[in-house]
Amino acid sequence: MKRISWNARGLGNPNALRHLRLLVQQQSPHVLFLMETKLAQNSNSRIRQLLHFPNGLEVPRVGLSGGLMLFWTDVVDVTLLNMGPTFFDCYMKFNGWPNFHFTGFYGAPEIANKSDSWTLFQRFGDVAPLLPWLTMGDFNEILSNNDKSGGGLRRESQMEAFRSTLDKCFLQEVPYIGDPFTWIKNRTAVHTLKERLDWCFVNNHWLSFFLAPTVEHLDYYHSDHRAIAAVFSCATLPDTSAKSRSRFRFEKLWLADPESTEIISKSWNIKLLCKKFAKLAYWKVW
Repeated sequence: MKRISWNARGLGNPNALRHLRLLVQQQSPHVLFLMETKLAQNSNSRIRQLLHFPNGLEVPRVGLSGGLMLFWTDVVDVTLLNMGPTFFDCYMKFNGWPNFHFTGFYGAPEIANKSDSWTLFQRFGDVAPLLPWLTMGDFNEILSNNDKSGGGLRRESQMEAFRSTLDKCFLQEVPYIGDPFTWIKNRTAVHTLKERLDWCFVNNHWLSFFLAPTVEHLDYYHSDHRAIAAVFSCATLPDTSAKSRSRFRFEKLWLADPESTEIISKSWNIKLLCKKFAKLAYWKVW
C-alpha cells in the first residue's frame, strides 16, 4: 500500500495542478493527503476527478490559508473519526488487511500555537491505543538541530515538546530514502534554510501487524515542501479472494468533549469555520 503526504502550498493555479497530476501519475498512491491547498469549499469534486480518485474529503481554507484534502482508491476502506482545519483522523483497511489507525496532520507553524497543536495531537493517541497507527504530514517541527541546515539553532525546549509528544503517543520515526530535508526557503539563494518538517511515524503496535514502511522523500513538485511517500505491506498475507468496494463511515467521536472544542477553537479559529459550514453533517463533531 502506498500513501503520499504533501504540503502543496496552494492549488489555485493551473501550474500547481499540473505538478499535482504529475505527482499522482508518477507515484500512483492508494491514499493522498494534501495540506495548504488554499482552496475554497466544494473544490473536492473537481480535484478528485482531475486526479481520478473515486473517494475524497476536504476541509476548506480559512481566509486565504489552510485547506486539506484526503483522497483514496476503491481498494481502501475509510472510517472517518474526526476532521478539522489541521487533520484527518480515521480508521483504514486495505484489501483484507487488519484495520489500522491513520492520522494526516498539519502542525502549527506559529510558535505561539505549537503547545495547543501538540495537545490536540496527543488526543489522537487515545483514540485506539491498541491498534497499529501510522501518521504523516507537515509537523512544522524538527526533532534535533541535525534536521536543519542554515539559520540559527532551534530552541531545545521547542524540539523537546515535539519529542515528548511522540513519546506520549508511543510513536517512532520511520527511516527514509532521499534528501534529508523536506522544506527549503528560497531555493535560488546561495545560503538558504532547509529543514525536515515532513514526517512519517508509526506506533509500538505497528510491527505486530505490518512490515516497517519504506519512506521516500520525493521531489518538490512546484512547492517548497517535498512530497513524502510511505509504502508498506501486511506482516501476513491477506485474504483477497473476495473483492470489496471502498466504504466510508463517520463516527461522532468527541461530540461531547468540551476540552477538544476549546483546544481547537483557540489555535485554529474553528468557530468561524463551524458557523459557515454548520449545515454539513461532518461538522457536527464540533
